[in-house]
Amino acid sequence: MFGINVSLFTPPSPEEEKIIKAFLEEHGLVYEGKPDASVIVEDPQGRVIATGSLSGKVLKMLAIDQEWREANLSGTIMTRLIEYGRSKGLTHFFVFTKPDVADKFLSFGFRELARYKEYAAVLEMGHPGVDHFKKYLLENKKELEEGKTAGAVVVNCNPFTRGHQYLIEQASRAVDFLYVIVVEADLSSFPFKHRFELVKQGTAHLDNVTVIRSGDYAVSPATFPSYFMKGASVEKIASIQARLDVTLFANLFVPTLQISKRFVGTEPYCAVTSSYNEAMKEILPARGVELVEIPRLTTEDGMVVSASTVRDLIRKDDWENIKKLVPQSTWNYLVSDEAKDVLEKIKKGAGRH
Repeated sequence: MFGINVSLFTPPSPEEEKIIKAFLEEHGLVYEGKPDASVIVEDPQGRVIATGSLSGKVLKMLAIDQEWREANLSGTIMTRLIEYGRSKGLTHFFVFTKPDVADKFLSFGFRELARYKEYAAVLEMGHPGVDHFKKYLLENKKELEEGKTAGAVVVNCNPFTRGHQYLIEQASRAVDFLYVIVVEADLSSFPFKHRFELVKQGTAHLDNVTVIRSGDYAVSPATFPSYFMKGASVEKIASIQARLDVTLFANLFVPTLQISKRFVGTEPYCAVTSSYNEAMKEILPARGVELVEIPRLTTEDGMVVSASTVRDLIRKDDWENIKKLVPQSTWNYLVSDEAKDVLEKIKKGAGRH
């Protein structure tokens, strides 16, 4: 467009971040994270009139000055960011936004995956997308005879503990088939490929359990952007993220795999996880899914068996107690050369969580 200047920064410098932050604040939005790329659009007088950013495969922090809303600057910004992403090997992109503006992304080739009331919506474009992932799910689907039931457990397993194993064992007894969906986002101390294999090994004795990956369709707090929720508390943001994630689960996994029960461990300590459980109680029954809470496994002295406890014990080099909290397959992995780098990061505090 004549007279305007469109600049791509990969990544934006601290000075450019200040410019973007100030512009977003003017438009009721929040600057967050460290984007891989940002676009700043200026009018002929050098005044900032639009911006947008890319973090991983998530397009975010898109804002346009009111006077320029009809100039298709959003298309210009997204084109530049997607071109940059593709130059880095990305072929699949997401947008999280408010539902009342979600429709404008449809004209750019995005497809809506889920929305939660007036708070948030998630859309995607590119390949491999949700249809490709559905094929993967169908390849792993167990055919249900009349009267048979299928359930699901969604886990991160960072790492896989006796607590996870207990939850899955209890759930497997309550349904004919159980899908254990392992969160694929590689945002944990233990890499996904290690976590996935540990879950498979730790559940190999259960004939009616199928372990599958979540693809990009488990909304992680680390990827869910909250820039369009200025003024919202951490608790409110976590609550909305949880409800969007549960809605996506209900839209995708439930009908594809014919899931009628979802199993979770009780959560007496973590407010965020407890909020997530509340989100499932709100959304799943209306979608024909029973939520079943299973009491968490505890040790003889009352300690909850959890992955966070195991990581704390790793930092303390308390291998005697670690062995009490993990199945043999996880123990074998933890003492192997394969886990050395991960353990070192955790001990140095470099593990993400």
